[in-house]
Amino acid sequence: MPKKNHESFSLIKKQTPAGRVWYVKLWNSNAGRYSSIKSTGIPVEGKRERRREAEEAARAILDGIKFINTPEILFLDYVEQFWVPDSPYCREAANLKKKPLSIAYITQNHETVRRHMRPFSGFTEIALDKLTAGLIRDWMLWANAKGMSDRKINIVLQAMRIAVRYAVMREELKSDPFKNVKPLPEKSIEKGILTPAEVMALIRAEIKNPHWRLAIFLGLLCGMRRGEIRGLQWGDISDGVIHIRHNWVRGDFLKAPKCGSARTVPVPSSVQSALDMVQNVSKNTEPQTFIFERIDSPGTPVSEQFFRHALERELSAIGIPGAWPRWKKEKPPEEYANRQKERNLTLHSLRHTFITMSRMAGITDLEIQALAGHKDSRMMENYSHAAQVLDFGALREKMNAAIEKGA
Repeated sequence: MPKKNHESFSLIKKQTPAGRVWYVKLWNSNAGRYSSIKSTGIPVEGKRERRREAEEAARAILDGIKFINTPEILFLDYVEQFWVPDSPYCREAANLKKKPLSIAYITQNHETVRRHMRPFSGFTEIALDKLTAGLIRDWMLWANAKGMSDRKINIVLQAMRIAVRYAVMREELKSDPFKNVKPLPEKSIEKGILTPAEVMALIRAEIKNPHWRLAIFLGLLCGMRRGEIRGLQWGDISDGVIHIRHNWVRGDFLKAPKCGSARTVPVPSSVQSALDMVQNVSKNTEPQTFIFERIDSPGTPVSEQFFRHALERELSAIGIPGAWPRWKKEKPPEEYANRQKERNLTLHSLRHTFITMSRMAGITDLEIQALAGHKDSRMMENYSHAAQVLDFGALREKMNAAIEKGA
C-alpha cells in the first residue's frame, strides 16, 4: 500500500488567555509525523476567522524550519557529538542560560562514550530513535558484570539521559526511553575525617616538603577546596587573612570560586608558619604568582596528582598508611593495610575536618557557613553578608585555641 501523502502543515485553533489563536502543526517527513506545533499569532476572529492570514503565517514559519533527520543518527555518535563544547546544548548553557558547563565536565562525558558505551555490543549500529528502555537496562547489566560501581553506572546513565532528553525537548525524538529507567540506589560512604589527636600530630610532624604541608593546612585549617588552593596567589593573602577569589578548574583554568563562594578566612598561626616557609623557598612571590606553581611551567599551578601525593605522604608520616609505595621492591607485609582508603580519607576530608574543628572551637554555624563558602539557598538571606561583619581576629584566636586544646 503506498504511503499517504501529508500536507506540509495543518492549522488548528487553540484557546489562549488572550482568546482563540491559529496554531500550525508542521509535518516532519524525516520522522514521519507532525513534530512541531507553533503559534501563528493570528487570532481566530471575524466571519472568515482570518484563516487565509493564518495560512500565510504558517508558510512563513515552515520556510524557517529545518528538521534534522534523527533516524539516521546513530545513538553513540549522537551522544559523543552532544558532549563537545560547540554542541547546541553546551552553547545554550553558555549563551542563553548564562551557566557555561566546565570543559572538564564536558570532556568527562565525551570520554564516557568511548570507555563505557562503545564496548557494549547492544549499542552498536543502533539509531537514536531505536533506543529502548530494554537496551539501556541491558547496558546496566553489562556494566555491572564488568565490575562498574553503582555510582559509576549512574554517572554514565546521566550522560546518556541528558543527551536523549535534549533531543526529546527539541522534538527531534518522539519518546523518551529513559522515562522507565531509574538510577541505581547508591550505598553512601561517609567521608572520613581526622581526629583532634591526628590534627595535632600533623601540626607537630617534621616538615619534609613545605608545599605539601601548606597544601594540607589550607584544607585542614582554612577549609579551602582543592581548586581554591591551586588558584591561590600571593596577592590573595594580606593582614592575616586569605581572600579566596580564584578556583583553578581542569580544562577551564582560572575561574571564580565554586558556586559563587568567594570569601575571606583567617590564617591560624600554624598556617602562617607554613606560608612563611614556602615564601622563603619560592623564587617568585609577585602578587599574581600562584603559590603552588609548577616548576616546569611558570604561570600554571601544580597538578591534581600533587595533592593526592601530598596527602598520602603527610598522613603516612603520622601513622595513617596509604597505598603501598610502588618504588618499594619488596611486597607489603601480610598485615599491611591501606588505612587511608579504609577510612575514606581524601583531600576533601580535610574540609570536613575543618568544619568539625570549627564547631569544637565554638564558632557559630553562621560563621562556619561564611568561612566554608556553603551557599545553601535556604540560608542565603541569613549569611550571604556575614563576611562583612566577621571579626577575623577573634575567629583566628578561636581556631588557635581549638588546635591547642587538641594538644
